[in-house]
Amino acid sequence: MTIKRITFLQELLGLFGLQERVHLAWISSAEAQKFVEVVTAFTEKIKSLGPNPLPAYRDAPRAALAAAAH
Repeated sequence: MTIKRITFLQELLGLFGLQERVHLAWISSAEAQKFVEVVTAFTEKIKSLGPNPLPAYRDAPRAALAAAAH
């Protein structure tokens, strides 16, 4: 069921160009090194994709910082 939901989520996010920003990996609690590798690889992938391409979300942190500064 999880694979089905993730596939649906990726398709849905694909409408916004965000399908590559979701990742599913099965990792046991005994596989600490695998967890580190998966998280590191996914973090690098997200960084290489750049900021969120949706303008409303890309600009939201800036707007929040500007509002907090005043």
